[in-house]
Amino acid sequence: MPAEGNLDRRQILALLGLAAAAPRPAEALELADVNGLITENRHDGVRILSARGEFVGARGAYYGPPVPFAQLPVHLVNALVASEDRRFYEHWGLDPRSMARAVWSTITGRTQGGSTLTQQTIKEIYLREHSPIVRKLLEEPVLAPILELNLSKEDILYVYLNRVFFGGSAYGIEAAARVYFNKYARSLSILESAMMVGLLPAPNRFNPHRNLQLSRDRGIRVIEQMVEAGSLSRSAADLAKAQEVTVVPSRSAWGGFYPRSVGIGWFARWAENEANANSAPAQRSGTRTISTTLDLRIQAAAERQLEAALRQHARPKGIDEGAVVVMRYDGAVLALVGGRDYRRREWDHVTQAKRQPGSVAKLFVYLAALGKGGTPETKVSDAPLTLGGRAVRNSDERYLGEITLAAALEKSSNTAAIRLALQNTRETRELIKALNVADEVEGEAGDLALGTYEARLVDLTAAFASVANRGRMVLPYAVQRVQDPGGAELLTRVLPARSEIRQALEVQQAEVMRQMLAGVVQRGTGRAADPGFWAAGKTGTTTASRDAWFIGFTERYVAGIWLGNTDSKPMLGVSGGGLPAQIWRAVMIEAHRSA
Repeated sequence: MPAEGNLDRRQILALLGLAAAAPRPAEALELADVNGLITENRHDGVRILSARGEFVGARGAYYGPPVPFAQLPVHLVNALVASEDRRFYEHWGLDPRSMARAVWSTITGRTQGGSTLTQQTIKEIYLREHSPIVRKLLEEPVLAPILELNLSKEDILYVYLNRVFFGGSAYGIEAAARVYFNKYARSLSILESAMMVGLLPAPNRFNPHRNLQLSRDRGIRVIEQMVEAGSLSRSAADLAKAQEVTVVPSRSAWGGFYPRSVGIGWFARWAENEANANSAPAQRSGTRTISTTLDLRIQAAAERQLEAALRQHARPKGIDEGAVVVMRYDGAVLALVGGRDYRRREWDHVTQAKRQPGSVAKLFVYLAALGKGGTPETKVSDAPLTLGGRAVRNSDERYLGEITLAAALEKSSNTAAIRLALQNTRETRELIKALNVADEVEGEAGDLALGTYEARLVDLTAAFASVANRGRMVLPYAVQRVQDPGGAELLTRVLPARSEIRQALEVQQAEVMRQMLAGVVQRGTGRAADPGFWAAGKTGTTTASRDAWFIGFTERYVAGIWLGNTDSKPMLGVSGGGLPAQIWRAVMIEAHRSA
């Protein structure tokens, strides 16, 4: 540093050009705050945490935890300097020869580099959106010396390596090490470090997930540059070039990174949408952290059981898709699998798709009957029925005459359900709306009873949760807390007291329905769902097996299963009491085992 009271040429440059070049008022440039520079003006993105605080995914820009300079491998730092800025330790932020090449390439429309690492650091923090010509001619020449005055060379490398883009949504060396090698940055080998540095000129082109050989060849070129720069011996370089490199399979899809399972992408996307819906646009900048309700053990069980069932039955039974959602009684979503393969299709069959619920919709018909004074022992006719000139058929082609409401629900009688819907059409519509399944339901009593309207799996499952919850209203949610890039809380979910939760159903009405749905699992169409402990639920199958459902609950969890095809093509012999019930049973057994 110059003696106090004197100015060297770097300071004179800074003072002359700061007012014109600074991207914000000079007093706002906290260039001495190294850790602040790590988080300042980051690209937008969200980090998703599970209910236990585990990192489960990132959407948009993925930044790993900053790696202290002392923990960065020496060979990584040497590779960076040898490849990107060989005179880094000699210059004061600007390299006139390299700068001239960079300006000339910009003027002539080429992409040749030339900026020093100091200039690149300034650009990454403050000047990304600025004109290249203005940035290189005016802003970087002024701000780079200021950065050098405020920070040590080690600090500049620390900031740069923890911010720069490495492709695959990864920003910073820690994120890149996890995305490509599933290891901590401090454990990177010489060749792995060289491959990471080799990404910087063209992260997409040299991405090892796209072309491992090209990425490796580029890394070997960086190793040769280290030898040329004198930071690596020839013998060490030859050993490094022979190192084995194992690149982990890509865990990225649709603008997100999911280290544990790509299938978490559906949940992460829904959680981000929920966080955005509950925050102002100004609060969505930078990299936020979203703490969620996700239970990794139950999520893994849901993914595993759905995948196993589809692997065995998809082709012979003509099934293209499936979906699973598991929640607590209060609506906290613990697991969400929106389809068969998140890489193939981002479309979410839990929270986006609207499908005909089939006989699952009989829940509302029977709730309406109970609300009008019916009991499980109330009689209803299961005799053949003609409606609108068309015969109504039971799926088993059996008609038992006068039977109880409980028995009619257990056998999923179509004729009995339509007769009940004819008697309670208005009440059934009101329940469907009150339980947030649909705002308006078109069609007559037959449509209400047979579920020919459309609804989402998440909403239908929440309706069953209201029954499980003794009639209290349930609204599904995923977000518990949102924090800004600095850790300040933007949103904290405050759950209402039980006395403040709206009663959507009479307590007795819900309690009776709980027992009737338990009968469906014990004696009725849902026997395949019986997990060996108390459970209740309802099967559903639409015309020509286009949709098959099982939705139900235990004393602890509520879960919904759907199978079908996105284009509504009929499946082959799939009914709600078959494969969906079996998947539900398997998921519930695992969920209770892990609780």
